[in-house]
Order: sequence, then structure tokens, then C-alpha cells
Amino acid sequence: MDVRVWGVVEDRLIELRVEPGVTDLGIRIEGLPDDRTRTTGDRVRSALLNCGLVREAPAVTIRLEPPVRGRTTSELDLALVLAVLARVGVIGAGLRWVLATGRLGLDGAVYARGVAERPAMLADVVGSLCQTPVLGFEHMFETWAR
Repeated sequence: MDVRVWGVVEDRLIELRVEPGVTDLGIRIEGLPDDRTRTTGDRVRSALLNCGLVREAPAVTIRLEPPVRGRTTSELDLALVLAVLARVGVIGAGLRWVLATGRLGLDGAVYARGVAERPAMLADVVGSLCQTPVLGFEHMFETWAR
């Protein structure tokens, strides 16, 4: 069963659908403004490689539904990375869906909305997802604090 992944941009719920891509194109994102597609793909690729969960960024096409028309795309970076990790099998066992609302740094650091100065690393987030399915990102810190 595939894991369904959602993100939030400008208070809109966006579903991310990941499919195998063309090998020489790397990560391709459809549904973003043209001037944001490359920079968003570069940020996602950097976070994937720097987090240590994959050795190389897989060739995938990520479709955003509905398409994002605004200027802010960094709010989707965490959801994009988690969607790719679900596609390649790093996460997903026992998960039916993931809603990601945090911010992601190029080094793989994850920042939750409303939780200042308390970053976690993407590997920790993935570990939490694998242990605690069906959990919104904002509530993961409560789980870690226990």
C-alpha cells in the first residue's frame, strides 16, 4: 500500500504524489510556479542527501494537487522529502498517511511550527514516524518529550 503524503501551503492542503522519474532529470516537481521548481528541487535534494537517510537522491516526479500558485514554496520542503522517502521505502511500513507541516533546513534539520529554537534532525522525524503512525508533525515533539 502506498503512503499518502500531504503538506500545507498558505493554509491550503496539498497532496504530493510521487512517481518514478527519468534518471537524468533527478527530482522533478510538477505543480509549482516555473520560477520555483528548480530551487525547490535543489533544496529537497540537499536535505535528502545531508540527512543521511539515502545515499543518492532518487529520480522521481512529484505532482502537487492542487497546484501551488503562490510565491512561498519552502513550506512544502518537509512534505516533499517525506514523500520521496516513502516512495523509496525508507518510511511507510504501517503508515497510511503523513501530514507534514514543519520547515526543513538544507542540512536535514526540521523546525516545527510554533516551536521556536527546538530543531530536530530529519532522521529523528523519520524514526518517530516509523514508531508513531498517523501523527501530525506539530505533535511529534510531545511524543519525543515523553
